[in-house]
Amino acid sequence: MAEVETVLIVGGGIAGLTLGRALHRQGFTVELVELSRTWRAEGGGIAVQPNGMRMLHALGLDTAVEQAGARLRRWQFCDQAGKILSESDLAAFWGDVGPFIGIERTRLQQVLVAGVEGVRCRLGTSIRSLTQHDDHVSVAFCDGSSGNYDLVVGADGISSTVRSLTLSATPPAYTGAMAWRSIAPIRPRGLTNLQFHLGKGCFFGLCPVGDGRTYGFGNIT
Repeated sequence: MAEVETVLIVGGGIAGLTLGRALHRQGFTVELVELSRTWRAEGGGIAVQPNGMRMLHALGLDTAVEQAGARLRRWQFCDQAGKILSESDLAAFWGDVGPFIGIERTRLQQVLVAGVEGVRCRLGTSIRSLTQHDDHVSVAFCDGSSGNYDLVVGADGISSTVRSLTLSATPPAYTGAMAWRSIAPIRPRGLTNLQFHLGKGCFFGLCPVGDGRTYGFGNIT
């Protein structure tokens, strides 16, 4: 196997940006391309669990993420009327692994984008073809440019171009589940924990995300 020095990351979401910072800090020459012309975070919010925060700590990003979000101390399952059915003490469960943080996806991405300073990032760019050689990968981009890399990483989501070019063009299959996500500029009185309100074949979740805001998400199957 050829020695890896140059890496192309396709996709500028959570995975691509985090990997870009990690590899850059280890001395690799990293380039990142993102199809969108702007840094855009899909979805509403996210609960970054302590094992994820441990990785962000290793990358020097945990403090910024915690300051932009809200620390969650308990995980609660409730019935439709809000009665608590069960709950977990997250600090006791995770110990010293790290905090459990609720954060808006846009705020998380802002931290991650700031973290790839020094990495060459090209927005509005996608790949057109990949050719595997013995010691490198040749990549053709949609803007007519091309480049050679030791390693290409596909971090471009559920409709991954990298996957379709290298493994399979089979599209994702719809499973019948549907989710709705939103950010409300308010916080229900007394809400300090991550809550799941359970119904028949559905649930609604509430998650504090910082600045008095709330991430709400509904799911049906």
